[in-house]
Parts: sequence; C-alpha cells; structure tokens
Amino acid sequence: MQKKFSKYDNSGGHGEKDRYLITYADLITLLLGLFVILYASGQVDTEKYQELSSAFSKYFKSEPAKALNGGNGPLDGSKKAIPEPMLLPREPKSLEEVEAETEKALSSFVSQGLLSLKRTESGIVVTISESLLFNSGKAEIQANGLKAIDSLSKVLRSAKLSIAVDGHTDSTPIKTFQYESNWHLSVARALNVAYRMMRLGVPEENFVIRGFGDKRPVADNVTAEGKMQNRRVEITISQPHPDAPASQTSEEE
Repeated sequence: MQKKFSKYDNSGGHGEKDRYLITYADLITLLLGLFVILYASGQVDTEKYQELSSAFSKYFKSEPAKALNGGNGPLDGSKKAIPEPMLLPREPKSLEEVEAETEKALSSFVSQGLLSLKRTESGIVVTISESLLFNSGKAEIQANGLKAIDSLSKVLRSAKLSIAVDGHTDSTPIKTFQYESNWHLSVARALNVAYRMMRLGVPEENFVIRGFGDKRPVADNVTAEGKMQNRRVEITISQPHPDAPASQTSEEE
C-alpha cells in the first residue's frame, strides 16, 4: 500500500525545502532586537552621563592626600605660611652719628672748597657756597648743588633733629621782577634748599627756614672774595629744643 505525504510534513516531501524560513525568521528577529538596542543606546541623557563620568573619574583618578591631611609630599606654598619677622623700630641717630655720616657723604665737596663743615656749641653747621648751589641772582638749585643736598638728605631722613636752613647774600642791592630785594632772594634760596630735603624724606617738622639778606656777613663786602663768602646757605643741625612746637607735636602723635 503506497504511503501519502502531506505538503506540510516535515519528515519528507516539500517540508524539507521550507526549513530555511525558520532560520531566516530568527535572523530577522535578532536584527530587530539589535536595532532596538542601538536606538535606545543612542538616546543618552547628557546630564546623567556627565555626572556618571565625573563620579568615575574622581573615584579612579583621586589625588593623594595632602601633607596636612595625613598624606605625604610637600606643603603648598603661601605668602603667609611663615609670619614676617617683627623688626624693632630703629633708634634715631644721635648728633655724633649725623656728624660722622655727613662728613663722609660730603667729603668730595669739602675737598673742592665748595662746602665746609664745623661743629659749634649750637650743633653742626654745613655752609654751602653760592657757586655750588645757584647762579648769580637766582634761587633755582643747580645740578651739582642737588647732589650735595641729596647726599645730606639721606643722612637726615631718620634723624629727629632740628634743621635750620638760613639764606645769606652780599650787600650788592638787587631788584628784579622775581626778587625785589636781598631779603626776598635769601628767603627763596633757603626755602628751595629746605623743600628739596623735605621731598627726599626729611621730616617737615624738623625745619626752620630763614632769610637774613646781607645782615649777617662772615667777611667784608668790599672785595669780591669777601662777597663770595657772604653769598651762602647755612644748614645748622642741632638737638631740638624741648619747648619747640614741633617737638610737642611729635610727642603727642
């Protein structure tokens, strides 16, 4: 008796020819799943991704503990890590110290005869000739005169001493647009010298500025040499008088 096979029987006939459809269907299913996964992974939450990335970076790349937190290594530098040293205020210079330093600072001018230095009962007197400081009939300080004034100012910056700057002229009358008399000229010269010293740091309260015109000569006003000696600026450095207003102001401050 002959056996009949169904068209959909897997055991033989046409059923064996259609078996590839199962493999094809499985492949299509897998591809669909793959595309779904790729699509889902493409929709990344940027903020959450950055948070996770930062967390992992900190965890796996953590810095070693610093020295102050129990770790090893050098301490971080700082301007205020070491306190600045406490310096005691420097004692003001004595008159003897000022005298010695002034002689050293002005020695080149003394050797040229442009300046003299002497010690008197009132203090140290520095006499500067007109030829070093000024042109005739003028009160503007010349370049060489500025060097001498500047050198003296460096010595007197930290000295709590009285400084009297006196201007002197000879007896030759003067009357110009700028200076009406020798009084005006002598005061202007003393003022310019003192003000230069103030600008270089010598305390203003130390100064007394005076002009004597031709009334206090040190030589005759007859000869040219005598007149030249009378045209001068004298700087007298002395101990401050206890009753002087400047001294009282300094003590109150």
